[in-house]
Amino acid sequence: MQVHTMKKFILALLFLPAAVAAQEPLDIRLDLRLDGRVTEDYRTFQGHTFKLWLVGDITPDIHYRVRHRLNKPTDPLREGFSGATDQAWVSFDFGGKRQWTITAGKQSVQFGTFEYDYNPADIYLPTMCFDDLDAYKTGVNVAYRFAGQELNLQLVNSDSPQFASEAWKDKALALNVLWVGSLWQDMVRTRWAYGAFQHSRGKFYSWLTAGVQFNVGAFTTELDYYDGKRMMEAVEVDDKSLSLNLKYNFGKWRPQLKGVWNERNSHATRGIQAVAEYYPFTGPRLEDLRFHAAYMYNNAHITLVGLRWLFGYVPY
Repeated sequence: MQVHTMKKFILALLFLPAAVAAQEPLDIRLDLRLDGRVTEDYRTFQGHTFKLWLVGDITPDIHYRVRHRLNKPTDPLREGFSGATDQAWVSFDFGGKRQWTITAGKQSVQFGTFEYDYNPADIYLPTMCFDDLDAYKTGVNVAYRFAGQELNLQLVNSDSPQFASEAWKDKALALNVLWVGSLWQDMVRTRWAYGAFQHSRGKFYSWLTAGVQFNVGAFTTELDYYDGKRMMEAVEVDDKSLSLNLKYNFGKWRPQLKGVWNERNSHATRGIQAVAEYYPFTGPRLEDLRFHAAYMYNNAHITLVGLRWLFGYVPY
């Protein structure tokens, strides 16, 4: 383990005494996904995901999360966190019904869509927009919950090269608004967001990201849309993505079909995936162990088989 990674790990462990002293649950998770991947050009085994999570409560109203990637470069970023640290935040619930939450620290940028809300280890064929977005930044988020809805207002750093110019990378900010909705007892759910990402003094890149999920029994349909401008390889591009994901939960077997459409500066591509997931166990330690097989086409044929295990441990 690199020295910088070890430092971040030690800092994360500093949260443990506070959680233990408060006698609140501490959840330690190891997130692992391994794939065997075959394309027309290569065959390889690949470590897709290897993360350490620390999730807990300091008090019933104060919560924290640290999520660190163990298979990603650890170069420090503008905000001081390692590039391998996805999340390192503390949240505070308040209000008469605890309907308000303030989250401070490195966190997920509040983009919409359901594809974006999934753990990346659960994505096989990503849309172009999702695959390229710089998704974790340091800042503050305020959430308000009412009648099954949640509204979020977030201010974070916008120093990614895809958004900020070189001259403004140390002072650019982004403002995001996200509606997480639930209608008709979760039959329809929404994740609609708008974000303005600062590029220079008077220039912002706007992003509209919207997702709708329909749930009928064990059948789920998700429709996601992205639309925004950014810099890619020093060129300003206009990106759009659309995806339709169909899923059915048979219990241990969970098949998926997904189609994606992407457009960059009027050049469009399409892709499709078929996935079968199998969850053989139901016990508390193994319920999140799954095996998966997938076929994907997006300018190339890809076949993969693998496993994913989100191992959680609550020490008391």
